[in-house]
Amino acid sequence: MLPSWLWVSSLGILCFWIRGLKWGAGIAFGVVLILTHSQILSVQKQMIFKFGTDITITAKVDSFFKPSQSGYSGTVKIHQINEHGLNPLFQPRVYLRAPVPLLDGEVVRFHVKVKPIYGVLNDVGYDAEKQAISQRIVARANVQPNSPFMVISTGGIKDKLYRQVVEISRDTPIQGLLLALVFGDRSLINPELWQQLRDSGLAHLVAISGLHIGIAFGVGFLLGGVFSRGHRWLLWSPWLVGFTVAWGYAWLAGFTLPTQRALVMCAIQVLLMLTQAKVSMVWRILLTLSGVLAIDPFAGYSSSFWLSFLAVIMVMVFAQAVHSIRRSWKKALLIQLGMTLGMLPVTGWFFQGVSMGSFLFNLFFIPWFSLILVPLVFLLLSSLLFFGGLTQLLWQGVTWGFTPLLWGLPLSAGGWLPLNHQTIVVLMLGVGLWLFRPFVRRTILTALLLIVVLHFVFQTPGKGWNLYVLDVGHGLAVLLEQQGHVVIYDTGSSWDSGSYAQSVILPMLAQRGWVLDGLILSHTDNDHSGGRLWLEESQPKAWLRASQTIVGYSPCIKGANWWWRALHFEVVWPPEMVSRAKNQHSCVVLVSDIVGKRVLLTGDIDAVGEWLLSRDNNQLKADVMLVPHHGSRTSSTRHFIEKVRPQWAIASVEKGGQWHLPSPSVVDLYEFLGASWLDTADSGQISVNFQTSKITISTKRSDGNQPWYRQMLRNGVE
Repeated sequence: MLPSWLWVSSLGILCFWIRGLKWGAGIAFGVVLILTHSQILSVQKQMIFKFGTDITITAKVDSFFKPSQSGYSGTVKIHQINEHGLNPLFQPRVYLRAPVPLLDGEVVRFHVKVKPIYGVLNDVGYDAEKQAISQRIVARANVQPNSPFMVISTGGIKDKLYRQVVEISRDTPIQGLLLALVFGDRSLINPELWQQLRDSGLAHLVAISGLHIGIAFGVGFLLGGVFSRGHRWLLWSPWLVGFTVAWGYAWLAGFTLPTQRALVMCAIQVLLMLTQAKVSMVWRILLTLSGVLAIDPFAGYSSSFWLSFLAVIMVMVFAQAVHSIRRSWKKALLIQLGMTLGMLPVTGWFFQGVSMGSFLFNLFFIPWFSLILVPLVFLLLSSLLFFGGLTQLLWQGVTWGFTPLLWGLPLSAGGWLPLNHQTIVVLMLGVGLWLFRPFVRRTILTALLLIVVLHFVFQTPGKGWNLYVLDVGHGLAVLLEQQGHVVIYDTGSSWDSGSYAQSVILPMLAQRGWVLDGLILSHTDNDHSGGRLWLEESQPKAWLRASQTIVGYSPCIKGANWWWRALHFEVVWPPEMVSRAKNQHSCVVLVSDIVGKRVLLTGDIDAVGEWLLSRDNNQLKADVMLVPHHGSRTSSTRHFIEKVRPQWAIASVEKGGQWHLPSPSVVDLYEFLGASWLDTADSGQISVNFQTSKITISTKRSDGNQPWYRQMLRNGVE
């Protein structure tokens, strides 16, 4: 429960006037800020659902729209709902899926259907709900099919510049990189290029952030330095012109939240300089952090926020460490090396891996972008706006400026090193102890680090074995793990630019340091086997089984059985191999351990298959049962459930999905027959630990582990 305004205000006044309580004034002010921002966000959420879920909106586009599975998606800020104008303070920001690509700044009118924000939640992987709250997004909206709509182009300077840059870079390999660098539009960067940027450690160079705002400020600072020589009243022009250029760059990028944060950081530094305030490095960092969080307290939910701030801190720390070195090139080299080493645990924590070549790539390309490429891009934009005569020459210069990047990126292939959780913790501790070395004796630091390393080296493996039902929306992905080795049953779905195997399964294996021994496909529908190619490529030595004839796969048909470590696998369905495995051909596997704990993995088997299976098999009893076909009414017949008699029934379903699963009648039937029901829609990832004497189940969305924003976005609970 948050405290009321009355109590907080009273506490703030008392702390301000009573000398002994002044330490509490900052706490009271912080709580007031949180209450204010949270209440505004709450009203925005209520505002959009106040008019129902089928509404007409007038909105302003505030991002570039990217191609998605069914159209284009991006974010808009709603100004009107059903002709009712909204107070500017309470205008909600939403994800919009539209039938046409939209540009930042355009005004649109659509008939849409809105729904809450539901995201999958696993131990690792993308968290859509946390990302939404970090960007103050409160809902999703889908344009109704075949409904009339209106798009009004502003025809302003930014719109004109964007169209000119698109036209001049058409059919060139640098178009996607240039649009990302100038406007923050990353929609034309293909997955292969993104992987090269990640492997090289250069992804931050094309994602507009603090570095780019800093470069823009530097360009403006140099330009202002020319004017400062004209008159003593212009002595501060480098700072003012620098901030103006930085503001202009943020405007071109659409004032995205990362650019807003970087701009606030820049503004605070300029104010400190203009007021000639003597502030230590630590207080300068704290003031900047406080300023950003005062304007946007939800920034702390964004990984980009922490990456930016920690990078700035690292630069300051290592710049201070090498200040006595006279040679500039040596200073730059040591700062870059320190930055690379210092950010290893940070990038490992957020991305479960590090780029092995990031030091060399950044050592060359950060100065290249800062001193050559970005100034050339600024000159090109100025030419497009004011003096077109030099445009072609400057375009050739920009093309030349991107050439080293296009040459260097392919060299990064294979440069990404996945890190497990233990390694990341050791790296974080090592960097943390080094940073605090002036305050602690070296022997103590060494002893602490040695204790942690020995703990991870000699820790005993977990008892028993584990079953993980991952939250993959409408689909299925199950991991069976014992002593660091894993068998996967189904992979979840894939889409044009990726898959759950790529975004959840492989990062989870990397984070835990697990080895994939085998892969079983229940059938070959995309929602069950869409990620198999990623797993086959990443783990070529794993054994493979399926009920469909696939090169390299062993049969997964009735009668097949084998031991994997301490677990026995028995296939009970289907009776024969097929050329195309559909729902009714799902490979149903009974997994048991040596003490009799049993799990039934059912895929998408239908009612006919259940009847045939239960008629011919009297040994289907299982402690945990994976609910067939995501809880659809076409499966889970009463006779079949009575044969299995599960203690736990677990369904992999999508929250708010188009199929409206699970069916309430199916849930009621399982519970009536004595099974405890769990599904990934409400529970997120479900983890089951099997030990000799007991079965323990935990969920990612347990009742005591629900951050306020998940409740607000998913359920409307304030």
